[in-house]
Amino acid sequence: MEERNMKKSLLILCAAALALVSCNKDLAPNETKQGEPVDVVFNLSATHPDGGGTKAVKDAWEAGDVVFVFFSGQTAPAYLELKYDGSKWQNNQKGLSFTTGETGTMTAVYLPFGSDATVSADGGAYKFSKTYYSYYLTGQLEYTVTDGEISGTFAMKIPDGYVQFFVYVPSSYFDLPVELREPHLTPQGIASIAADGTIKTTNVAHGAPLPGYVYKKEGVESDNWGFVFSGILAEEARNVETDYLFTIVYNGWDGMYFKQAFSGKKFYRGEQEGRALRLPDGAWEEITDYKPIDLGINVWAHEWEDGEMKRVYWASRNLGAAKEEDFGDFYAWGETAPKTDYSWATYTFNPSGDGEVFTKYNEEDVYNILEPKDDAAYVATGGRFRIPTIREWEALIDCCDWTFVTQKSGVTGQRISRGERSIFLPAAGWWDGTDHVVSQEVGGETFTGFGYYWTSGRWGPVSEAGLLACRRNHSPELIPIYRHYGHPIRPVCD
Repeated sequence: MEERNMKKSLLILCAAALALVSCNKDLAPNETKQGEPVDVVFNLSATHPDGGGTKAVKDAWEAGDVVFVFFSGQTAPAYLELKYDGSKWQNNQKGLSFTTGETGTMTAVYLPFGSDATVSADGGAYKFSKTYYSYYLTGQLEYTVTDGEISGTFAMKIPDGYVQFFVYVPSSYFDLPVELREPHLTPQGIASIAADGTIKTTNVAHGAPLPGYVYKKEGVESDNWGFVFSGILAEEARNVETDYLFTIVYNGWDGMYFKQAFSGKKFYRGEQEGRALRLPDGAWEEITDYKPIDLGINVWAHEWEDGEMKRVYWASRNLGAAKEEDFGDFYAWGETAPKTDYSWATYTFNPSGDGEVFTKYNEEDVYNILEPKDDAAYVATGGRFRIPTIREWEALIDCCDWTFVTQKSGVTGQRISRGERSIFLPAAGWWDGTDHVVSQEVGGETFTGFGYYWTSGRWGPVSEAGLLACRRNHSPELIPIYRHYGHPIRPVCD
């Protein structure tokens, strides 16, 4: 009996001991339950896409590069910085707080010229402190917090459509603002990054200036220092031989202008291949005739359709003018050479000479736009410029300040300004037959100070074409006028 009681006591003690062991295991200091806060160790890295076509385009990570990592399970703006020290990735947490077993999507973004960027919240999304109009790399992985660790390797890729250009510039130019322009290119930056990793971009119109980012690196020869420009190539130019006309501007709108043209060039062949190009150093030609002034005006790409926008640049002077105050040459609408007699009898598309019958652009009340071969600006500049459309004149009226001024030379006209940039339209009068009309009577008063400029379109009666009227004490307006008159042209380009 006594032996049985002893055995029973021993069993009770063993059970109690097992219970204590079990409780101690549940409370082990190095383990947490599912969903509890946990400190995380990051074992993350990123691969760099190959495909640089020039020494000036990186195809490997460099010390100081930063990859920003965003987690769908975190609240913006909490994020992780992965910083490359030349051999491995270091990490720096910015407000992250994980729980055991947490799962989600992590999105990595690399900004080549934004390693010092900071992140803020844009609603529930992430937003960089400024918009970098350059290419970027991105990659995405699923994550699970396992044993206090998040691991993975991001396969970074450049977004489809991006192209990159390197231009050699002496280091003495590095303090100057530099812009590159080409009608097929669009500057693009990251507007925000959603929790699921969807990147919302912000686009500027086709042909808007690409900002230049200084490329200068230790261990690289100085002839591979310069500026890097990145942008989205228009879809119609991808994988297709395209004519390109690059314009590079140093030191703003009143600085130095250069151009470089390519015919039938294929700059892009796929997401990675053919995305980078070094533009030839010695092929730049200085622009000294009609500088394309950027007033920051975007217009619809098509005259009567909404949709894509494009940037339009206004020539620094009238067609045929030596400087901005000169009147330049006068043209009848649709004719490509100046003359001495602007009457119906000499008008190209009116063989009867009576202003009634026309051989071209003769549809009544139908909008017509000049073909390039009938566009005096296009013909005179070899396709670099053209006559403005109605929409482009309307945008100039709506977006700019117009002030009728008298220059020091005594020439009057409209100073058209937007911010610090401006153009001047001289009040050149017009030609009627063999007379240069420089004064006008309105309400019994004779005055000077008016000018009319052709649009590339016409509407209404076939005898009339579209014209912009610039007159003293009058707001600028678009009006129809007889198309055989001689008027100046202010060219534009894309």
